Amino acid sequence: MIDKTAVFCIPVKNESSNIKSLFKTLDKITKSFKDYFIIFVESDSSDNSNILIKKFLQNKKGILLNKSLKHISNRVARLAISRNEYLKYIKNNDKLLNFDFMIVLDCGGVNNNLNSDKLEKTISQNQEFIGIFPTQRMFYYDIWTLRIKDLINYDCFEELFKIYKYKKNIKKTFYKLIGKFMLINYFIKSQKIRVISAYGGMAIYRLNKVIEFTYDSNNGKNCEHVEFNKKISNKYGDCLIIDKNLTNSYGLNIHTINIFLCSVSNFFAKRFIKKIICNF
Repeated sequence: MIDKTAVFCIPVKNESSNIKSLFKTLDKITKSFKDYFIIFVESDSSDNSNILIKKFLQNKKGILLNKSLKHISNRVARLAISRNEYLKYIKNNDKLLNFDFMIVLDCGGVNNNLNSDKLEKTISQNQEFIGIFPTQRMFYYDIWTLRIKDLINYDCFEELFKIYKYKKNIKKTFYKLIGKFMLINYFIKSQKIRVISAYGGMAIYRLNKVIEFTYDSNNGKNCEHVEFNKKISNKYGDCLIIDKNLTNSYGLNIHTINIFLCSVSNFFAKRFIKKIICNF
């Protein structure tokens, strides 16, 4: 049992195929805390995500917030707004403002390996840190959110956009900028990886330290997690880590498959970059 309180924050859009597995994870980990509250922020789902969430919350402490964002086409811009919605809800709730942790979770099947033992261990062993992020057992997938001093201080997509038109052997550049970071569990030996930013499908924040900040994506051009985490790092310094003991999945997913293909094939690398550009 973790003698702390936690508010769980989850943005949702068309997640009916994944959200049931997240419900199972939430059932396991919410019981670990002295008290909990779950905030779902749903935006314009065309599947039955809303129905499933409402049914799940019937016997739970939590709320479903619906935020229509049909006028915004950029996915990252929508996510930033959705995330600010759960921050706003917490700020306006005196009880939640006094909770110990804000735990942000994604659907998408990336948190299936989380359990109460892992959470209890990482929280008890990392009390000096403001933000704690998971890694994946085999391959780390969330490179866009990742910033590590003197190692990856750049937006990997921005760097690719700059050179993909004139670089013939783009796969080597793709591996250098992105692909090699799938292996950070192996080439960074320390158990705690100090970061400027990370995410990986989950974040554990000390609520009273981060509630003053907001997510910002620059209209979808920047990763909303990076901008949020940079604000924390700028104020509090070296206070964010990836904890290798906190694994939330195996890391075998569409993201790591794409990264691998783009690291070995110019065809897949160029196709991937063009697709990403269209989304910005």
